Amino acid sequence: MHDDFVLYLESPGDRPAYYKIADYLWGKAANIDSDGNSSHPDDTQWTEVSLILRSGNERDQVHVDSVSVTPLVLEIRSPDEEITKRAAAYLQEVAGGVILQKPPKLA
Repeated sequence: MHDDFVLYLESPGDRPAYYKIADYLWGKAANIDSDGNSSHPDDTQWTEVSLILRSGNERDQVHVDSVSVTPLVLEIRSPDEEITKRAAAYLQEVAGGVILQKPPKLA
């Protein structure tokens, strides 16, 4: 989506379980749709996740995708700038890594 706000997280470690991102963004009782490549609900090795708040508006969503595997670089995007920033900050807090405004130059 060309209208999304985008940040990148370079070299994160183990990620939080996908549902913990939704808990952080919208609260534990939030009713969400999710999709991604977690092998089980508490997987910390996922590299793709999409979360959409069912009771929210069209901006209440976040998508995380890998743009590089070695080093791991995650693209975090949402139509809502604040959601992008909050999701990136939470992922960095839990998984470490460096938040970037632009994708890193990869060899």
